This record gives sequence, C-alpha cells and structure tokens, in this order.
Amino acid sequence: MAFGLFLSISSSLPAAPLPEFGPVRLQVRGIDLRLGGGASLQGGAFRVDGRGAGSPEGNVDLFGEANAEWTSPGGILVGFNVKASNRERETEQLETGEAYLFFASERGRVEIGRQDGPADTLSFHAPVIALGQIRGDSSRYAGTQALLSPLDTQDAFKLIYLSPPIRGFRGGVSWSPKVTRNPDAPDPTARTKLRNAVELGLQYQQPVGQWILGASGTWARGNADPETGRADLNSWSVGGEARRGPLRIGAAYVDRGDSNRLDRGFDQSEVNAGVAWVTERWGLAASAARQKASTRTDRSVAAGGFFRLTRNIEFRADVNRFDLTRPDRPRRKGVVGVAEIEFSF
Repeated sequence: MAFGLFLSISSSLPAAPLPEFGPVRLQVRGIDLRLGGGASLQGGAFRVDGRGAGSPEGNVDLFGEANAEWTSPGGILVGFNVKASNRERETEQLETGEAYLFFASERGRVEIGRQDGPADTLSFHAPVIALGQIRGDSSRYAGTQALLSPLDTQDAFKLIYLSPPIRGFRGGVSWSPKVTRNPDAPDPTARTKLRNAVELGLQYQQPVGQWILGASGTWARGNADPETGRADLNSWSVGGEARRGPLRIGAAYVDRGDSNRLDRGFDQSEVNAGVAWVTERWGLAASAARQKASTRTDRSVAAGGFFRLTRNIEFRADVNRFDLTRPDRPRRKGVVGVAEIEFSF
C-alpha cells in the first residue's frame, strides 16, 4: 500500500530529484564513524496443498548498523562493526545480530566477536539477492530453506582469520569455543551445544577472457555436548561461480550428514544452482535446490529481485515454489509470494 501511495503522489507532482540521505558520518581524531538504519515493511501470501492464505498483519523489521575505522601509523586498519534488528531475518544477506572487532593489514584480516565464519563467507553457491529466493524470507510463511553452504556456527562468538588474495587463492579459518541455541529448553535434546567448533574455507578466483571464474571448498566441525544426545557438527561443501559484468552464475554441493541431529542415518545433502543479473539500480535472480535425507526430499524453485526507487527506498519481491516429501506425512506442495519495501539512511 505504501508503495502504491508513493507512486500516486510522485505521478501528480512535477518531476524533481528526491532527497537522498547517506549514513550519518563523523570523523574525529582519525576515527571514521558511520551510523545507519531503517525499517522494512513486508507481507506474504501463500497457497499450500490447494488452500490459500495471507499475512495481513505483515512484518515490520527495524534495523541499525554502526561501523568505525582507524588506521594506525603502521598501516593497520582497526575498527568494529555492529548490526542489530528487532527480528531475525531468514534472508541470508539481511541477517543481523553481528558485533565484532577487526584488524586488517597486507597480511590478512582478523575478526573477533559475533560474526559468520569462512564456511559461509568464502563458499560459492547459487546466487541469492534481495529477499533470498531459495534461502530467504518466504520460509517465514511456508515451505523450507536451502542450505546453500555447510551447516555452520552462524554468528556465534568466534575468532576469525582471513588471508589476503595470493595468486587467486584466499583462505580462512575460525574457532568458536561454544555454540548454543535454546540453552534453556527443559528437554536437553532440544538444545544445541557445540564446543570447539572450527570452520575452514578456501576460495580460488581467476579471470578467463571476459569472465571471472571461481571455485570454493568449505568445512565446519564441532563437538556436541553429550547431554543433548545430538551428533557432532560435520558439514562441508564445494561450489563454483562465474561472473561477467552484471551476470552471475553459481552452484554448489552441500553435505550436512547427521550434523547436530538426534536421529542417525539422516545423511542430508543438497544440490543448488542459480543465475542472477545485478546492477546498481535493480537485480533479478532465479535459483533451485534439491535436498535429500534418508527417504525425505525437498525441492524449491524461486525467482525474485529488487528495484531501488532512490538510494533510501528499495522494493523487493520473491516467488518460491516448494515440494516437500516426508515418509511419515502427506506430500506438501505450495507457492509463496513475498513483497517488501525498505526505507533506510
């Protein structure tokens, strides 16, 4: 409704550039501080097993970000980054809850705090933009999500090292002393408790003619607390990517195995692939994923994109078709549509 109101007002007024606002920026004694934030309004509608439903109340997400940087006389970049919101996002690119310090030089980058590790940041896979397509906010309403990359420690507290690019190679390693989710659940088997979780990532990129081609391999490993009765974390992926100007093509194979599962013999794996066309003003993407685990199969095909009306206003939309097969439940098929408008500064 807000989107339609904006269009009707703009069409009735003389053409004029709209004011655009960047992040608040302060520079004090060599420290460069930037503050940003905003709000997004989202609604979804879905049809599952022939029955339709919607989300008239929608979702309102508020978010903020602070970043500060300082360069030492020796050329070492020091800073911190904080991202927070009032709700968890399912879209990987819109996730928040990060807070970490970083140190960077020609020898690489070190991050300490709550941040995604190299198993996520260095992996190539199906490209996802805007609301995420096969791994996005459509799962807020119905369906499931693709893995894309290994089951990892997400934004648990960790120590991360990322190497500089060397002849096309870039590597990374992280260590998390503890990873917990649902720690207060009365039933210990409903908790996630991992110790000494390690993530490794290796990425290679090289220009070939007018293309930039890349390959990646990533792995995550962690020890489960015996009280949870769950399996250890042991997940890996291999992926590839090709870029030419605004065109992006990516694919990956992911093996989750029995990672953090109560039941054994689950052996979950996934193949995902997709294509995207991304410019500064707009972008479109389509992707697909197929997961298998014992006798269970999940299939998703999705398309979506974004359009920036101004620097501070962005419209996003996704359509996701899913097909879920379970051995102990009826087959579920459906379509989810999601639309969102974001205002930021």
